[in-house]
Amino acid sequence: MKILYITHKPIYPTIDGGCIAMDSFLRCLLNAETKIDHICISTIKHPFKKELYPNKIRSKVNIYNHFIDTKVTFLRALTSLFQNGSYKVNRFHCHKLESKINNELINIKYDCIILESLFTSSYIKTIRSVSQSKIYLRSHNIEHNIRSISYKSIFNPINYFLYKLFKDLRKYELKTLSQVDGLLTISEDDKLNFQKLGIKTPIKNINVAIKAHDYNNDYNSKNIFYLGSLNWKPNIDALNYLINIFPKVKRYEPLCKLYIAGSFRNNNFKANQINNIHFDGFVNDIYEYAKNRGILVCPTISGSGIRIKILEMMSIGIPIITTRLGASGIDNSSQCLIIKDNEEDIVNSIIELIKNIDLRKKLGKNAIEYIKKNHNIDKISKELIEFIEKK
Repeated sequence: MKILYITHKPIYPTIDGGCIAMDSFLRCLLNAETKIDHICISTIKHPFKKELYPNKIRSKVNIYNHFIDTKVTFLRALTSLFQNGSYKVNRFHCHKLESKINNELINIKYDCIILESLFTSSYIKTIRSVSQSKIYLRSHNIEHNIRSISYKSIFNPINYFLYKLFKDLRKYELKTLSQVDGLLTISEDDKLNFQKLGIKTPIKNINVAIKAHDYNNDYNSKNIFYLGSLNWKPNIDALNYLINIFPKVKRYEPLCKLYIAGSFRNNNFKANQINNIHFDGFVNDIYEYAKNRGILVCPTISGSGIRIKILEMMSIGIPIITTRLGASGIDNSSQCLIIKDNEEDIVNSIIELIKNIDLRKKLGKNAIEYIKKNHNIDKISKELIEFIEKK
């Protein structure tokens, strides 16, 4: 099977959950012995460096990069008020890349074309004009849910512009998802929510493939930690929430430390050694980092889609406390997570887990078993190819 895979940013380095999800998907395709041409859009925020793609990937995948300046400017923003479509998506459209895709499809016959995220969907029209190949769009989340904003007054120019962005994105997303041959989600919850929105396109949930392994975690640690890229609003919201409740944890566990790691360090967050808050920035090996950091606390209060960092930590048996939104897409019937939404309940659960090493070990063991059962690469690769071939 020959596949053209178009992504809205480089897959490597895997600096955030989106990149990790793309890496997993690419490995699933290769595991199914498909032949892949990969067109990657790079930006100022996400530069392309081919040498950062693993040797095994470079030897099996034909990689083409195209840079697009997606920077938001006043003129572009103003012009977008009088244009159709979504400004958020239109920033990723480029006529030179359009020509590249056009030529690629004229010269090469693909069994299918997979678009990574809504931000590559502006090329659907070009693809349809020259190719009979089926088009699949892979969605990490419901974009307009993430981008939705509250606004005080429609007469405020900034609020009006932000509201229009959200409204345009929602309209565009619902329309576009009806134009592809199949929709691939990474969360069962998102699949159900898309169906509730009236999407008639065939939808298949394809879990993120993650390998479970024993990292010899230090279950004696009585600290807590947080992982997440601090350039993504749902992560910023969750971290703010955690920092605000941390003093309540310290009242009962004064020696407890809060460790924070992730890419794109945000200057709004300051390390406070006195209050036992430590910012460690980007870490090369999150598994090695996490094994002696104690309990992962991920109080997600906004966003959509599955939390890749939670799955990664489950794969090595880290005890985890999160919210219902944070556990979206995860079946907790085997008690592999502690799920709480109320602030008081979250604090009490942290304190209880700090005091109970047996419960920490039990959660870790259940989490590893869950990953083995639900995120096996061979199983996921088979499901993916069966869905594509069925169509």
